Amino acid sequence: MRVAIYGKYISYETLPAISSLMEHLKACEAEVICEANFAAFLYQSYQCSPPFDGFFGRRFLHSEEVSVLLSIGGDGTFLDAVDYAREYGVPILGINCGRLGFLANVRTDEIKEAVSCLSSGQYELEQREVLSVEVDGMPLKGFDYALNEVGIQKATTSSLLNIHAYVNGVYLTTYWADGLIIATPTGSTAYSLSGGGPIVSPACHNIILTPICPHNLSMRPLVLPADVELELKVESRSGKFVFSTDSRVQEMEDEHVLTVRQHATRLNIVKIPGHCYYDTLRNKLKWGKDERNERLEAEIEK
Repeated sequence: MRVAIYGKYISYETLPAISSLMEHLKACEAEVICEANFAAFLYQSYQCSPPFDGFFGRRFLHSEEVSVLLSIGGDGTFLDAVDYAREYGVPILGINCGRLGFLANVRTDEIKEAVSCLSSGQYELEQREVLSVEVDGMPLKGFDYALNEVGIQKATTSSLLNIHAYVNGVYLTTYWADGLIIATPTGSTAYSLSGGGPIVSPACHNIILTPICPHNLSMRPLVLPADVELELKVESRSGKFVFSTDSRVQEMEDEHVLTVRQHATRLNIVKIPGHCYYDTLRNKLKWGKDERNERLEAEIEK
Protein backbone atom coordinates (compact mmCIF):
# COMPACT_ATOMS: atom_id res chain seq x y z
CA MET A 1 0.00 0.00 0.00
CA ARG A 2 1.36 3.41 -1.02
CA VAL A 3 -0.13 6.35 0.86
CA ALA A 4 0.20 10.06 0.07
CA ILE A 5 -0.13 12.66 2.83
CA TYR A 6 -1.23 16.25 2.28
CA GLY A 7 -1.53 19.06 4.80
CA LYS A 8 -1.09 22.80 5.17
CA TYR A 9 -0.82 24.35 8.61
CA ILE A 10 -1.37 22.37 11.78
CA SER A 11 -0.96 23.26 15.43
CA TYR A 12 1.72 21.90 17.73
CA GLU A 13 -0.98 19.91 19.52
CA THR A 14 -1.58 17.95 16.30
CA LEU A 15 1.96 16.50 16.16
CA PRO A 16 1.08 13.42 18.24
CA ALA A 17 -1.58 12.60 15.64
CA ILE A 18 1.06 12.77 12.89
CA SER A 19 3.31 10.45 14.90
CA SER A 20 0.45 8.05 15.52
CA LEU A 21 -0.47 8.03 11.84
CA MET A 22 3.09 7.26 10.76
CA GLU A 23 3.47 4.56 13.41
CA HIS A 24 0.36 2.69 12.28
CA LEU A 25 1.13 3.11 8.58
CA LYS A 26 4.65 1.73 9.05
CA ALA A 27 3.25 -1.14 11.10
CA CYS A 28 1.17 -2.04 8.04
CA GLU A 29 4.33 -1.82 5.91
CA ALA A 30 2.85 1.06 3.94
CA GLU A 31 5.05 3.25 1.77
CA VAL A 32 4.36 6.87 2.75
CA ILE A 33 5.03 9.92 0.59
CA CYS A 34 4.35 13.46 1.73
CA GLU A 35 3.58 16.69 -0.09
CA ALA A 36 6.88 18.58 -0.11
CA ASN A 37 5.59 21.89 1.27
CA PHE A 38 3.83 20.16 4.16
CA ALA A 39 6.97 18.20 5.03
CA ALA A 40 8.96 21.46 4.98
CA PHE A 41 6.36 23.12 7.22
CA LEU A 42 6.60 20.31 9.80
CA TYR A 43 10.38 20.60 9.95
CA GLN A 44 10.66 24.40 9.88
CA SER A 45 7.86 25.02 12.39
CA TYR A 46 8.32 22.12 14.82
CA GLN A 47 11.61 20.41 13.82
CA CYS A 48 9.42 17.39 13.09
CA SER A 49 10.83 15.05 10.46
CA PRO A 50 8.69 11.89 10.12
CA PRO A 51 10.24 8.92 8.25
CA PHE A 52 8.61 9.60 4.89
CA ASP A 53 9.65 7.40 1.96
CA GLY A 54 9.44 10.21 -0.57
CA PHE A 55 7.83 13.50 -1.49
CA PHE A 56 5.55 14.87 -4.19
CA GLY A 57 4.90 18.37 -5.47
CA ARG A 58 2.14 20.30 -7.18
CA ARG A 59 1.05 17.68 -9.66
CA PHE A 60 -1.72 15.19 -10.10
CA LEU A 61 -1.40 11.87 -8.33
CA HIS A 62 -2.20 8.75 -10.35
CA SER A 63 -4.30 5.97 -8.86
CA GLU A 64 -1.73 3.52 -10.25
CA GLU A 65 0.91 5.18 -8.05
CA VAL A 66 -1.02 5.88 -4.85
CA SER A 67 -3.68 3.84 -3.03
CA VAL A 68 -5.12 6.74 -1.05
CA LEU A 69 -4.46 10.41 -0.27
CA LEU A 70 -4.75 11.35 3.41
CA SER A 71 -5.72 14.96 4.06
CA ILE A 72 -4.49 16.15 7.47
CA GLY A 73 -6.38 19.21 8.72
CA GLY A 74 -9.89 20.58 8.39
CA ASP A 75 -12.40 20.83 5.57
CA GLY A 76 -10.45 23.65 3.90
CA THR A 77 -7.38 21.44 3.68
CA PHE A 78 -9.54 18.63 2.28
CA LEU A 79 -10.80 20.92 -0.49
CA ASP A 80 -7.21 21.85 -1.38
CA ALA A 81 -6.25 18.15 -1.43
CA VAL A 82 -8.86 17.56 -4.13
CA ASP A 83 -6.57 19.33 -6.61
CA TYR A 84 -4.01 16.53 -6.24
CA ALA A 85 -6.38 13.60 -6.54
CA ARG A 86 -9.44 14.39 -8.64
CA GLU A 87 -7.97 14.02 -12.14
CA TYR A 88 -7.03 10.35 -11.80
CA GLY A 89 -9.54 9.11 -9.26
CA VAL A 90 -7.24 8.79 -6.24
CA PRO A 91 -9.46 8.23 -3.15
CA ILE A 92 -9.23 10.81 -0.37
CA LEU A 93 -9.66 10.26 3.35
CA GLY A 94 -9.76 13.30 5.62
CA ILE A 95 -8.31 13.18 9.15
CA ASN A 96 -9.79 16.05 11.11
CA CYS A 97 -7.33 18.28 12.91
CA GLY A 98 -9.48 21.36 12.37
CA ARG A 99 -12.81 22.47 13.76
CA LEU A 100 -15.97 21.15 12.08
CA GLY A 101 -14.61 18.22 10.10
CA PHE A 102 -17.60 17.54 7.86
CA LEU A 103 -15.54 16.32 4.90
CA ALA A 104 -12.50 15.43 7.00
CA ASN A 105 -14.55 13.35 9.40
CA VAL A 106 -12.03 10.87 10.85
CA ARG A 107 -11.09 11.90 14.39
CA THR A 108 -7.48 11.66 15.54
CA ASP A 109 -8.46 8.95 18.03
CA GLU A 110 -9.73 6.87 15.09
CA ILE A 111 -6.42 6.87 13.20
CA LYS A 112 -5.47 3.31 14.16
CA GLU A 113 -8.87 1.99 13.07
CA ALA A 114 -8.78 3.98 9.83
CA VAL A 115 -5.32 2.70 8.88
CA SER A 116 -6.38 -0.86 9.66
CA CYS A 117 -9.40 -0.49 7.37
CA LEU A 118 -7.23 0.91 4.58
CA SER A 119 -4.65 -1.85 4.81
CA SER A 120 -7.28 -4.61 4.88
CA GLY A 121 -9.47 -3.05 2.21
CA GLN A 122 -12.42 -2.80 4.58
CA TYR A 123 -13.83 0.47 3.31
CA GLU A 124 -16.16 1.83 0.67
CA LEU A 125 -15.73 4.57 -1.91
CA GLU A 126 -18.35 7.29 -2.19
CA GLN A 127 -18.45 9.11 -5.50
CA ARG A 128 -19.21 12.81 -5.13
CA GLU A 129 -20.44 15.15 -7.85
CA VAL A 130 -18.00 17.83 -9.04
CA LEU A 131 -18.89 20.98 -10.98
CA SER A 132 -17.10 21.93 -14.18
CA VAL A 133 -16.62 25.65 -14.87
CA GLU A 134 -15.81 27.45 -18.11
CA VAL A 135 -15.26 31.14 -18.72
CA ASP A 136 -16.18 32.32 -22.22
CA GLY A 137 -16.30 28.67 -23.30
CA MET A 138 -12.78 27.87 -22.07
CA PRO A 139 -11.55 26.24 -18.84
CA LEU A 140 -9.91 28.72 -16.48
CA LYS A 141 -6.78 27.07 -15.07
CA GLY A 142 -7.09 26.54 -11.34
CA PHE A 143 -10.75 27.60 -11.36
CA ASP A 144 -12.25 24.98 -13.66
CA TYR A 145 -13.83 22.71 -11.03
CA ALA A 146 -15.56 22.82 -7.64
CA LEU A 147 -16.42 20.09 -5.16
CA ASN A 148 -18.50 22.38 -2.93
CA GLU A 149 -19.64 25.41 -4.87
CA VAL A 150 -19.09 28.06 -7.49
CA GLY A 151 -19.66 31.55 -6.11
CA ILE A 152 -20.47 34.90 -7.70
CA GLN A 153 -20.35 37.90 -5.37
CA LYS A 154 -20.30 41.67 -5.68
CA ALA A 155 -16.89 43.31 -5.66
CA THR A 156 -18.08 46.46 -3.87
CA THR A 157 -19.96 46.81 -0.62
CA SER A 158 -22.91 48.84 -1.90
CA SER A 159 -24.51 48.01 -5.27
CA LEU A 160 -26.23 44.71 -6.03
CA LEU A 161 -25.44 42.44 -8.95
CA ASN A 162 -27.72 41.55 -11.85
CA ILE A 163 -27.01 37.90 -12.65
CA HIS A 164 -28.81 36.66 -15.76
CA ALA A 165 -29.24 32.89 -15.53
CA TYR A 166 -29.99 30.49 -18.40
CA VAL A 167 -30.67 26.75 -18.05
CA ASN A 168 -29.91 24.72 -21.18
CA GLY A 169 -30.11 27.94 -23.19
CA VAL A 170 -33.51 28.90 -21.78
CA TYR A 171 -33.78 32.09 -19.73
CA LEU A 172 -34.45 31.28 -16.06
CA THR A 173 -34.35 34.61 -14.22
CA THR A 174 -32.24 37.60 -13.30
CA TYR A 175 -30.94 37.49 -9.76
CA TRP A 176 -30.82 40.98 -8.23
CA ALA A 177 -28.71 40.11 -5.23
CA ASP A 178 -25.35 40.28 -3.48
CA GLY A 179 -24.42 37.14 -5.37
CA LEU A 180 -25.28 33.58 -6.29
CA ILE A 181 -24.04 30.20 -5.04
CA ILE A 182 -24.07 27.21 -7.38
CA ALA A 183 -23.56 24.19 -5.14
CA THR A 184 -23.22 20.43 -5.37
CA PRO A 185 -24.99 18.13 -2.89
CA THR A 186 -21.63 17.88 -1.07
CA GLY A 187 -21.53 21.68 -0.87
CA SER A 188 -25.14 21.96 0.26
CA THR A 189 -23.96 21.87 3.89
CA ALA A 190 -21.36 24.60 3.34
CA TYR A 191 -21.77 28.17 2.02
CA SER A 192 -25.12 27.38 0.39
CA LEU A 193 -26.57 26.27 3.74
CA SER A 194 -25.44 29.54 5.35
CA GLY A 195 -27.30 31.37 2.57
CA GLY A 196 -30.55 29.53 3.31
CA GLY A 197 -30.15 26.72 0.78
CA PRO A 198 -31.47 23.19 1.31
CA ILE A 199 -29.48 20.25 2.63
CA VAL A 200 -29.20 17.68 -0.16
CA SER A 201 -27.84 14.18 0.36
CA PRO A 202 -24.58 13.55 -1.58
CA ALA A 203 -26.27 10.45 -3.01
CA CYS A 204 -28.49 12.78 -5.06
CA HIS A 205 -27.52 14.19 -8.46
CA ASN A 206 -28.40 17.86 -8.37
CA ILE A 207 -27.18 21.40 -8.77
CA ILE A 208 -28.40 23.90 -6.18
CA LEU A 209 -28.85 27.61 -6.89
CA THR A 210 -28.86 29.75 -3.74
CA PRO A 211 -29.08 33.54 -4.10
CA ILE A 212 -27.12 35.64 -1.61
CA CYS A 213 -29.34 38.29 0.02
CA PRO A 214 -31.74 38.69 -2.94
CA HIS A 215 -33.68 41.96 -3.09
CA ASN A 216 -36.83 40.15 -4.27
CA LEU A 217 -38.55 38.32 -1.41
CA SER A 218 -39.94 35.69 -3.80
CA MET A 219 -36.46 34.65 -4.93
CA ARG A 220 -35.77 31.32 -3.24
CA PRO A 221 -33.18 28.53 -3.68
CA LEU A 222 -33.75 26.22 -6.62
CA VAL A 223 -32.69 22.58 -7.09
CA LEU A 224 -31.95 21.51 -10.67
CA PRO A 225 -31.02 18.15 -12.23
CA ALA A 226 -27.27 17.56 -12.37
CA ASP A 227 -27.22 17.17 -16.15
CA VAL A 228 -28.25 20.76 -16.97
CA GLU A 229 -25.95 23.42 -18.38
CA LEU A 230 -26.09 26.70 -16.52
CA GLU A 231 -24.99 29.93 -18.19
CA LEU A 232 -24.47 33.09 -16.14
CA LYS A 233 -23.97 36.68 -17.28
CA VAL A 234 -23.18 39.31 -14.68
CA GLU A 235 -23.86 43.07 -14.67
CA SER A 236 -22.57 45.37 -11.94
CA ARG A 237 -22.11 49.10 -11.45
CA SER A 238 -18.41 48.66 -10.79
CA GLY A 239 -17.88 46.52 -13.89
CA LYS A 240 -16.36 43.76 -11.77
CA PHE A 241 -17.46 40.88 -9.61
CA VAL A 242 -15.79 38.24 -7.40
CA PHE A 243 -15.69 34.71 -8.77
CA SER A 244 -14.81 31.69 -6.63
CA THR A 245 -14.58 27.92 -6.89
CA ASP A 246 -14.43 26.38 -3.40
CA SER A 247 -11.64 28.33 -1.65
CA ARG A 248 -10.09 29.81 -4.82
CA VAL A 249 -11.04 33.44 -5.43
CA GLN A 250 -10.36 36.03 -8.10
CA GLU A 251 -11.90 39.24 -9.45
CA MET A 252 -13.46 39.16 -12.91
CA GLU A 253 -14.80 41.66 -15.45
CA ASP A 254 -18.53 41.76 -16.22
CA GLU A 255 -18.21 40.91 -19.90
CA HIS A 256 -17.24 37.30 -19.17
CA VAL A 257 -19.83 34.52 -19.45
CA LEU A 258 -19.67 31.63 -16.98
CA THR A 259 -20.83 28.14 -17.87
CA VAL A 260 -21.36 25.61 -15.08
CA ARG A 261 -22.21 21.96 -15.62
CA GLN A 262 -21.62 18.54 -14.09
CA HIS A 263 -17.98 17.48 -14.39
CA ALA A 264 -17.19 14.38 -16.44
CA THR A 265 -15.38 12.80 -13.46
CA ARG A 266 -16.40 12.39 -9.83
CA LEU A 267 -14.36 12.49 -6.65
CA ASN A 268 -13.74 9.28 -4.70
CA ILE A 269 -14.05 9.73 -0.95
CA VAL A 270 -13.09 6.90 1.42
CA LYS A 271 -15.83 5.82 3.80
CA ILE A 272 -14.68 3.64 6.68
CA PRO A 273 -17.10 1.43 8.68
CA GLY A 274 -19.04 3.22 11.38
CA HIS A 275 -19.14 6.53 9.51
CA CYS A 276 -22.47 7.62 8.09
CA TYR A 277 -23.43 10.89 6.37
CA TYR A 278 -26.59 11.22 8.46
CA ASP A 279 -24.69 10.70 11.70
CA THR A 280 -22.25 13.41 10.63
CA LEU A 281 -25.16 15.70 9.73
CA ARG A 282 -26.80 15.19 13.08
CA ASN A 283 -23.67 15.28 15.24
CA LYS A 284 -21.50 17.89 13.50
CA LEU A 285 -24.18 20.36 12.35
CA LYS A 286 -26.58 19.57 15.20
CA TRP A 287 -29.26 19.08 12.56
CA GLY A 288 -32.67 18.55 14.19
CA LYS A 289 -31.15 19.11 17.64
CA ASP A 290 -33.87 19.36 20.26
CA GLU A 291 -33.15 19.00 23.98
CA ARG A 292 -36.66 17.60 24.50
CA ASN A 293 -35.74 14.59 22.37
CA GLU A 294 -32.27 13.85 23.77
CA ARG A 295 -33.40 10.91 25.91
CA LEU A 296 -35.44 9.46 23.04
CA GLU A 297 -32.51 9.79 20.64
CA ALA A 298 -30.16 8.13 23.14
CA GLU A 299 -32.54 5.18 23.43
CA ILE A 300 -32.83 4.83 19.64
CA GLU A 301 -29.03 4.80 19.22
CA LYS A 302 -28.61 1.97 21.76
